[in-house]
Amino acid sequence: MIVTPRKARLNAAVSLVAALGLFLGIALFTTIILPPNLVTWLWTLPPAAAAAALVFFFMTRKYRRRRKIASEPFPAAWETILKTRVAFYNTLSEQEQEHFRLEIAIFIDEKRITGIKTEVDDATRLLVAASAVIPIFGFPEWEYDGLGEILIYPSSFDDEYRFTKGRNILGVVHSGGPLSSIMILSKPDLHDGYTHATDKLNVGIHEFAHILDRADGAVDGIPATLDRALARPWLDLVHEKMNEIAEGRSDIRPYALKNEQEFFAVVSEYFFENPQKLKAEHPRLYDMLETIFKQDMASRVTSCLAQVLFPYGRRIGRNAPCP
Repeated sequence: MIVTPRKARLNAAVSLVAALGLFLGIALFTTIILPPNLVTWLWTLPPAAAAAALVFFFMTRKYRRRRKIASEPFPAAWETILKTRVAFYNTLSEQEQEHFRLEIAIFIDEKRITGIKTEVDDATRLLVAASAVIPIFGFPEWEYDGLGEILIYPSSFDDEYRFTKGRNILGVVHSGGPLSSIMILSKPDLHDGYTHATDKLNVGIHEFAHILDRADGAVDGIPATLDRALARPWLDLVHEKMNEIAEGRSDIRPYALKNEQEFFAVVSEYFFENPQKLKAEHPRLYDMLETIFKQDMASRVTSCLAQVLFPYGRRIGRNAPCP
């Protein structure tokens, strides 16, 4: 989502071509229906230029607004929430944190987050945005084009979106139809996903992983970020791991057995919540997810822990023998 020079230039070029096309189209149309003289041009060119300018202004509004957001300071209260609630944020370098904050600010500005019978506070908005940014952090130009609004429910719900006794759904995103632009998340479960940072459960990341899955037009458990040449090896590994779960030989959540797309969403939670354990227990799966997300989460967490435990680097003990 972040503003990159390539994206900004491409947007400006396309907008300019559209504006010039409109200007020339109006001019050509005028010469066809009216005498091509000076009076005709004097009456035609100013409105044509104004129309072209409006088209250019309209088509470039998204990136102009993003540049404005990038120039504004990130609210200190928001950063405090990220530092205290989002473990992923604390594993990043200062430069990466700046990038993350900008992605968060852009997401909150562009996507509507609506509470249904519940209040949506800054913490909730930031946790929704963090859930969106974390999976695509390795892809600076990623766009959630098909997503328009996130509905926040006061609790889990049933398959008819009711808050009844038998509710067991924590979040949902549809693969098609009129609701495909909407995500629904249970507010308490969204917050729980960040309160218990290593339990391999995070409904926000789970649902945004589904969006990565469907971004290539097929909901099949093969994320759009995976090279097509790796699709078959990925599915082979998925089925191997599903067999291990079915036989009780895996610590991956059994919900992953539902289908390939749920497997991908479940292991995405595992990858971002407890990467070191995933790498130890399932090294091939970890390596494939590292390729899918373009992020080495285990190394990032290890580096973060080293900085906390040894802020000034490792030192030789006073009584240790000379190296």
